[in-house]
Amino acid sequence: MSKRKWGCSSPADWLRLSEPMAWRRTYAGRLDQIPVARQFAVALFAGTGYEDEVAFIVTELTSNAVRHTRSGEHGGWFGLELTLADLAYLAVTDQGGRGFPTVVVEQPGGERCEHGRGLLTVSELAVAVGTHGNRDVGHTVWADLDLKARPEARPDLAIVLGM
Repeated sequence: MSKRKWGCSSPADWLRLSEPMAWRRTYAGRLDQIPVARQFAVALFAGTGYEDEVAFIVTELTSNAVRHTRSGEHGGWFGLELTLADLAYLAVTDQGGRGFPTVVVEQPGGERCEHGRGLLTVSELAVAVGTHGNRDVGHTVWADLDLKARPEARPDLAIVLGM
């Protein structure tokens, strides 16, 4: 059994004292489960200074799973995986079908797309993003956040989230 240092100065210090903490939860593939997943994630990241970023990323990834994959069909589900460490991992697994998650920057001709900008914003917030899987078995879309970096103020995220 390893010996633990006692006497932390803050909740964030206490959270980072041991091995990275990881959680997995599944949710029914319904729109009303998106805020439930977001609240769960934000609660786990409370005190990190990245609550708004976590809320935005989880909302975007879960929304995409419900709206654009079989996860949103009757009986569907999506999975949320979170790892709290200096390099945090946020991932949503869907049930596949109907395309492949893609970051869309512009339409041909240089115009901004109406849809697809959420993953672009996720890619701007994270140090890395990625996708694995396929239409048949499902996709996992993930983002890594560097919790050691100082978060920059993002008042635009509160507006998007309706906070």
